[in-house]
Amino acid sequence: MDTTFALITDKSYLRRAEQTIKDLRTRGCWTGSIVLATIDFDLSDELKQKYNVTEVTFENIDKNTLVENIGKEGFANSDKRELFKLNQWEKLHMFDDYFRKWSRVVYLDAGLRVLDTVEYLLELDYLGKFLAPNDCAPYFHKDKIFRNQMDFGRTEPIEQIKHEFGENIFNSQYFLNCIWIYDTDILNICNKTELIEAMDKYPVCRTNEMTIMNLLLHFKYKLWHEFPIRTISGNKYLFEWNETNHPFPTNWTDYCYMKYPYSIGYDI
Repeated sequence: MDTTFALITDKSYLRRAEQTIKDLRTRGCWTGSIVLATIDFDLSDELKQKYNVTEVTFENIDKNTLVENIGKEGFANSDKRELFKLNQWEKLHMFDDYFRKWSRVVYLDAGLRVLDTVEYLLELDYLGKFLAPNDCAPYFHKDKIFRNQMDFGRTEPIEQIKHEFGENIFNSQYFLNCIWIYDTDILNICNKTELIEAMDKYPVCRTNEMTIMNLLLHFKYKLWHEFPIRTISGNKYLFEWNETNHPFPTNWTDYCYMKYPYSIGYDI
């Protein structure tokens, strides 16, 4: 087995996960392995059989130390996801040793739309890499720098990050983590255990697990490689957050994968 597609969901996001899985099997033309990690609920046999999905469960990540370090008020000028969207940290299970049975893992957020064949992802060179979109792409936005992914009100961990990683990272670009590909050999360099340890060590993450993933996979281990803007073959836009990121008219047919398209609805 060479490749698996992987998702994770709690019960409230199950409908979104099902849409992404349906997209994979239909528009994506993917006939191989799909793994769905479930948080605090069991997947129905009907859904598993309908889409040929393998369910996996992991022990919930202990976030008590993290929440204590952040404090009950949370970060200033935040949407308070650091306190109320803690299940986002469960995404770190996607770097569990369980996934070593494949050489390549393609992760998709629950609800991300697969709008064309997965071959556009599978043609990317993934060996020794972690591949993900640049949050600045396709046009540079001055606010899309890593500084804005952290809370600078926590001076002690920020000073520790400065010491360990250097101040240059604060003005650097970073990746989105709603879709990614990685070579499972990188688990020999950075795995779930280290990511969880960093979660507790640096309680400054405005976007929860995305900040930690960037801190280690990008800035510490230099594993991140950007998604190309357009596919290698077919000359389509590979990924976009939504259509409004371009200053000219587009619709969902111009893209292969999209987080929040508005020109196509859910069709489960």
